[in-house]
Amino acid sequence: MLRHLFALAFLPSDEIPTAFDNLKTEIPPIANNVIQWFEDNYIYGRIRRRLRTGNVIHTSPLFPPQLWSVYDSIELGIPRTQNHIEAWHRRWGTLVGQAHVGVYTIIKEFQKEQQQVEVQIEKILRGKQPHKQKKAIIDREKKIMTIFNDRENRTVMDYLRGIAHNISL
Repeated sequence: MLRHLFALAFLPSDEIPTAFDNLKTEIPPIANNVIQWFEDNYIYGRIRRRLRTGNVIHTSPLFPPQLWSVYDSIELGIPRTQNHIEAWHRRWGTLVGQAHVGVYTIIKEFQKEQQQVEVQIEKILRGKQPHKQKKAIIDREKKIMTIFNDRENRTVMDYLRGIAHNISL
């Protein structure tokens, strides 16, 4: 059931608090500490004050749903991850080989990198196919998109359950 927390990111940010409240009732009490932490940091924020009327005033969450919801990105066809950037950064660290290098070394490595990029562009222009993703990743993405596109025919909990069973942690 905790995977459903991660599936909340696939909802529009304005629907996340209501879906979280529904989800909270389904999660076993043993996970209350995790649920409270998630609520304080990602949904409502910490409780600032309790009023006599029973209402509660919250601080702003550290990471509001508008920050981590990927719903709009999926609708616009924008990648959900930054894996390409992280891979380049890791590769750059390997090329340079150390944390602090001189400016001339960096310039030399940038020039080498530029040559590599130009070679890659030329290969693409000549029709070379990009590296294929693994079949498991392609299948998982297709399943997620099927559930995402069928959202209006599912209850919120069924939608979250479908996403939760297909995301990788």
